[in-house]
Amino acid sequence: MRPAGESGDRSRNFGAPRAKSGQSILESFGIMMLLCLILFGMVQLVLMYTAREINQYAADASVRARAVGFNRFMVFKVNRVASIANAGQMRSPGRIPFGDAEAWSEFNAGESFYASIRSNPRSRQFAEIEQFAIPLYLGAQNHAQLPGILDYEDWSEIGYPIYTGTPGYTVGVQVNHNYPLRMPFYRAFSARDHIRLRSEARLADHAYLYLE
Repeated sequence: MRPAGESGDRSRNFGAPRAKSGQSILESFGIMMLLCLILFGMVQLVLMYTAREINQYAADASVRARAVGFNRFMVFKVNRVASIANAGQMRSPGRIPFGDAEAWSEFNAGESFYASIRSNPRSRQFAEIEQFAIPLYLGAQNHAQLPGILDYEDWSEIGYPIYTGTPGYTVGVQVNHNYPLRMPFYRAFSARDHIRLRSEARLADHAYLYLE
């Protein structure tokens, strides 16, 4: 015979909540963190390879400018313009102190306008401002004029072009860039907050033939 009160005990135990350890939640969280680490690491790796190609393009553009006889200031400007894709967000144009005032007036609508443009770098107005400012930047007469015409947050991380080669035979330009790492979890792959990009290009030195 079933002991008295056994059925009542079973019914009470059946309805009681069972303890849950939360182990499955912790395991899922760990897997998600690992997947995010792999994903962000792959994205950062692709960005680094892209930045290296852009840095090489900047070296190529700089050595072409040097090979046809442009001075150091012009080569510096060419290097900066060629490195725009590696330079982060635009900080200016601001108010241009020279140039075509009528053409610039449609862009010179106040700081709130520039803030809205910088917040949406894929907009048509952003591209128009950048395209308008680049020729003015290349035509600047001295360094003091440059920041007000065109400036980017990471241009300061791009070093001055270093000249190499043998005068009269070859011209070479080396471009160095401390490329910042900004993807989440980058500390898992690098102890530093940037990587050093170094690119060099060489061409035959024909400038002396034309500039004598």
